[in-house]
Amino acid sequence: MKKMLLLAAFVGVAFTSCVNEEIKNESPLQTLRFDVPVMKQTRANVKGEINGVHYDKREDFKIFCKIYKGTFTGWEDTSTDIRDYFSAGGDVAVNEGNGSQYWSTATTYYWPDAEYSLAFAAYSPAVLTTQPTSIKHEANGLQIKGFQTEADANEQYDLMYSDRVIDRTKNNNGSSAVPLVFRHALTSIIFSSEKEDENVDYIIKSATLRGSFVQKADFNQDIDESVNLTNGAAKWENPATATAANYEPSFTEFHVTTTPTQFTQGESALLLIPQSVPADAAVTIEYVKISSGVDTENTITIKLADFRQEGGTEITTWEMGKRYVYRIAFGQNKKIYFEPKTEDWVQEGTLIYEIQ
Repeated sequence: MKKMLLLAAFVGVAFTSCVNEEIKNESPLQTLRFDVPVMKQTRANVKGEINGVHYDKREDFKIFCKIYKGTFTGWEDTSTDIRDYFSAGGDVAVNEGNGSQYWSTATTYYWPDAEYSLAFAAYSPAVLTTQPTSIKHEANGLQIKGFQTEADANEQYDLMYSDRVIDRTKNNNGSSAVPLVFRHALTSIIFSSEKEDENVDYIIKSATLRGSFVQKADFNQDIDESVNLTNGAAKWENPATATAANYEPSFTEFHVTTTPTQFTQGESALLLIPQSVPADAAVTIEYVKISSGVDTENTITIKLADFRQEGGTEITTWEMGKRYVYRIAFGQNKKIYFEPKTEDWVQEGTLIYEIQ
């Protein structure tokens, strides 16, 4: 099962004209507010993989809200007299500052009176710097047309989308937390290393992933409201033709240890559109070997198809919400095939390449 980020929202909204009649906000007014508590699930931050147990205070997210009477029967089902409570394009939830763990919408909203219900949906980050053609939340969920990954590996960000939360009212939720479950829309790729001989020092200077990658596609949350009103079978559609790219994650020069350790992580993890692993994808590693006081500079290029999991299988597809670890083993005789699992990405088995 995919691990999920659980955001809690203290919700309340004020508006005066969404449904046909005027909406009254009865005292006491309760302001829309989002709280992201410490969770067992860690989360992916704006530029990379996981870092800490809080939703990053630097980050904002976009949230949509619908208001209606009766039972929620669909995001755009006019038979329920459903309307946008926020603007049609949603609102941005921003951190309140001063070390606060709370986020508030840029516009102040309050809970309407109890006869109305609210439905919510969100995505993160609020601003996608690669400028998609359009971003909407519709009957079939979040739709992003023309999403494009950043060409600079160190500027890539973790695109997430939420399930819907429906049927929230002032009575059942006005003073408590409304859960928003966020899911990863991209795939995460990191590199790790280990060595066999503790008397030999290997220093990894750089890592570059090269190949022909799909860098642009449309995201479709694919909610079928006849089956499930809150979540769908998300997918990527209409991929652009794969084009050559070099991804060079920056990291501090890394001394390889006898314990498997990730050297590209945090803000240097690669975040790509899920796709078939390109046949020409390869990683180039520049490293220094220090043995008996002699330094030797080396460069090696390894095709990703040459990395293998336990049993000799290779990974041929990078799937949504999964993280793949490619490990370079220096002088390894005994293979170790799996790294410890992370807590927010569903991690596949580690793939190994041995350098003798």
